[in-house]
Amino acid sequence: MSNQVRLDRFLANNGVGSRAEVKKLIRAGKVLINGTGAVSGDRKMDPETDEVLVDGKKIQREVVPVIMLNKPAGVVSATEDGRSATVIDLIHEPWAKKLFPVGRLDKDTEGLLILTQDGAMAHELLSPTKHVRKTYFAVVSGAPDASLIDHFREGIDIGEKRRTLPAVLVFLSPDGGRDTSAGTISESDYARCGADECCVLITITEGKFHQIKRMFAAFGREVHFLKRIAMGDLALDPSLSPGEYRPVTDEELKRLQEGRENG
Repeated sequence: MSNQVRLDRFLANNGVGSRAEVKKLIRAGKVLINGTGAVSGDRKMDPETDEVLVDGKKIQREVVPVIMLNKPAGVVSATEDGRSATVIDLIHEPWAKKLFPVGRLDKDTEGLLILTQDGAMAHELLSPTKHVRKTYFAVVSGAPDASLIDHFREGIDIGEKRRTLPAVLVFLSPDGGRDTSAGTISESDYARCGADECCVLITITEGKFHQIKRMFAAFGREVHFLKRIAMGDLALDPSLSPGEYRPVTDEELKRLQEGRENG
């Protein structure tokens, strides 16, 4: 299936110049598509099959990978922010500005964040109807309480029109029997769990504002540490320290796109 885009957008996205500069080049007759002079920036073209020349130089589509980032605390999940560093500031690549985060993690939340320039993929992962699983490791105030497992499974009133969708809560033992099947939990993560606290895994299929914190707050508990360790069937790479990133492999991307639950 053809993936057609506007000529001016293609040229701007691939480093030829700003939209205004690109339009000047087109008006000056310096842009050819398949050997024919382009007359308008809104002309549709296929980056995969059409040959585009600017002043005789072939312009090729820049391949921007999907990125897995281990987001550290203290940065915001945005493309720009006037007050704080953003996740884009952590990506030291020439194409970094073309990326945007798929969803968001709170400023103080760590862990798996996907960045892409593919809007369609982002929509698939974020749409409430897709029910993409998101699994977190958390350190929560108070001792383990099995009754909370049922409450989370039934959905919780967090002050909105509807209860949250069913969530899966698992209490973890900091001394052994550690369940890491849903993603990678490091020794340093477990070490955060101190006296009068408990370690948990929680899996949700939606993304309301401060959702996990609000779910625990409904029972008088505070979340002292929160880290996303998996999204769909894609787990955070344990070799990535906070602030580090790498491209998502084709196999991982396939797992990510297939890791959706039926609504």
